Amino acid sequence: MKRIIILFVTSLVFFPGPMFSWGPQGHRLVMQIARSQLDQSVVETVNYYLKGTTWEEAALWMDEVQSDPKMEYMKTWHYINIPKDKTYVPSKDPDVVNKLEYCLRMIQYRTYQSPEIIAETLKILFHLIADIHQPLHCGYAEDHGGNDIRLYMIQKETNLHKVWDSELVSEKRMDMWYCAKVLVSMKITDKKRAEMEKVNVVGWLNESRALLPEVYKFTGNRLDQKYVDANIKVVEFQLVKAGFRLAAILNQYFK
Repeated sequence: MKRIIILFVTSLVFFPGPMFSWGPQGHRLVMQIARSQLDQSVVETVNYYLKGTTWEEAALWMDEVQSDPKMEYMKTWHYINIPKDKTYVPSKDPDVVNKLEYCLRMIQYRTYQSPEIIAETLKILFHLIADIHQPLHCGYAEDHGGNDIRLYMIQKETNLHKVWDSELVSEKRMDMWYCAKVLVSMKITDKKRAEMEKVNVVGWLNESRALLPEVYKFTGNRLDQKYVDANIKVVEFQLVKAGFRLAAILNQYFK
């Protein structure tokens, strides 16, 4: 665990920058946690494929291209909405689960693909690893992952999905140093980390779905400070898990 913290804190020197809301900042933090856990040879191999694109730019690429009509086919890749009383059933319709599984197959056989294809695959992988760990990206179909639930957080009008996408993280002003302190406080054992890093996309989906009862644990249309404080811990752990899992995948396939 000490090595984890040293690597992460050391990495902060190389990633200065301003605060962002959860959208870019959540993805940025997952990427930074992951990169802090990588062998240098893995970093160099990934850099070879990215060809000058920064890791931060790669992690945010899927959101950046959403406004491009040519990339509209990717919109459903960010999430999967399942009815509340149902469980995941594999589908040919593109969603965050089957697109992550596709990315893993692509990098497993990367020597058969062009560098340009692997570069795009890495950008998708970076982004979707974070998305599947946001509980409402694996939400209920009935309310479109919380988007239809209008409410107030503290005194601000918003919706439940946006609270989890942006406002919980901005409330605590999460940055790299914040995540370093979280890692210290979590005291993750080697055994727990090994269990956490198992590559199981459907398992990650089910973990996020299991958090939904807590996500919806509020009354009326207002989220109070008690709700915010309780769920910040959930966000912290989801970011850490996503970062460790991305690192485990890159170490496995690019070492």
